[in-house]
Amino acid sequence: MQRRCVDGAILSISAGAVHVAASGSHHDLGVLGILLAVAGVGQLALGAFVLDRPEPRRMRAVAVFNCIAVLAWAVSRTIGLPLQGAAGAIQSPGVQDVTAAVLGAGAVVVALGGRRRSQRERALTARSPVLAVFGLVLVGIAAPHHHDTVEQAVPILEAGHLSDRLPPDEGIALLGLSARAPMPGSTPDNHSHDGHHGTGFSEPRPARALNRAELSAFEQQWSRAVLAAEALATADDAIAAGYTQASTEALGVGSHWVKWSFVDMPFDPAKPSMLLFKETRHDQPPELVGFSYYVASPDEPAGFAGPNDIWHRHHGMCFVDGWLRSENVALRGDCPDTWIDGRDLWMLHAWTASGWSNSRGLFADMNPSLCGRRPLTPDILSCDPAGL
Repeated sequence: MQRRCVDGAILSISAGAVHVAASGSHHDLGVLGILLAVAGVGQLALGAFVLDRPEPRRMRAVAVFNCIAVLAWAVSRTIGLPLQGAAGAIQSPGVQDVTAAVLGAGAVVVALGGRRRSQRERALTARSPVLAVFGLVLVGIAAPHHHDTVEQAVPILEAGHLSDRLPPDEGIALLGLSARAPMPGSTPDNHSHDGHHGTGFSEPRPARALNRAELSAFEQQWSRAVLAAEALATADDAIAAGYTQASTEALGVGSHWVKWSFVDMPFDPAKPSMLLFKETRHDQPPELVGFSYYVASPDEPAGFAGPNDIWHRHHGMCFVDGWLRSENVALRGDCPDTWIDGRDLWMLHAWTASGWSNSRGLFADMNPSLCGRRPLTPDILSCDPAGL
């Protein structure tokens, strides 16, 4: 009996050591990090309590505490803990938390085990548990501390509030995009209009020559896009067609006006989900500079004929009253209104508007004409906010 108490205490202390190590890497999850620290300290303290006097009454306290810890872990990996924000999201299992759960469950099993072992069984298992526990602790503490959270679909009316700025059907379409479950898998490399390389833009890639069939198809598609741009040249035209401004102006790109109901539709050159406008002087209306196609697809969609499209994705977008508030928001609970995961939404800029041809290419991610040029400055650097 005394030996069983000692074994259970060692398992509890080991689980506590892993939990304490994990709490530091979960500080960004607020309450969840605190709960991990509390669990770790409790397991350490109760294990030491039993080692001080190995007796069944004390061991029962170890069993109860570790049982609660293991059950909480199971809930956090299946339905999520009843906590706000990221701490309440379903957590995917990782080496570290599985190790702590196994050690905690072991403490419970040992504490509740009542069968008296034979002398031969005790001799065979006298050393192996200690070695196994030591190995698990090393694995648990040294294992990578990061694991992804698993977001789920939510009812459409819980995905955010229906914005009064948007036409009703467009507001519902935005909530519909937010409500659905994100694609499984890792977060893609995120494109941002004010992010990587100081500007958020990459160097243009050379366009590949099209064969005869590709060229014929592309010319027809581009002609349709140009005609559509002529019909959407002003902000009044955009509003009449159901588009609503969703972002302020970004250097090199312009402001985005969105028609959310087009996002779930197949690619159509004449029906872009977004319009790009140049905000001119206060006494003049905005001017259309191009399109931004935004297409829902698990893989990079087929757009214009040929291989020259430059699709990109924006991850973790947070909208408040239909306005883009921030990007790279990891979890739905961290956005106060409408959150879009973005892993299955692909964007393509196309400089279709008359007078706004782009020296970097038809599908370049930025247009130098929208940057505010400086003498002797490369195009990509002229959009650096720090240098303007």
